[in-house]
Amino acid sequence: MSIDDITPEEWDQQIDNKATNRQVGGDHYKKLKITPTDYVYANGLSWNLGNVVKYVTRNKDDVIKDLLKAKHYIDLELEMVHGVDAEGKVIGPYRIETKV
Repeated sequence: MSIDDITPEEWDQQIDNKATNRQVGGDHYKKLKITPTDYVYANGLSWNLGNVVKYVTRNKDDVIKDLLKAKHYIDLELEMVHGVDAEGKVIGPYRIETKV
């Protein structure tokens, strides 16, 4: 679809409907200069590091809880990707344990 095919109002509606232009549950991320989603995607970060970015940029009431969540994802990244524990001690490669 081209901008020439629809009215300006219809074009605006198309833009507003994009998932990247809306936020569910508030606007605390939309107020930032760059959203955590855009930052994570642009920098190719892993799931764990993406969650670190998300939790350290939130502006919620329970800052301590969010920082502990971010720390947990850092620990997961260390263990799953780098094979070390939270103190940097080698624990070996990460293996997924499936439940049957």
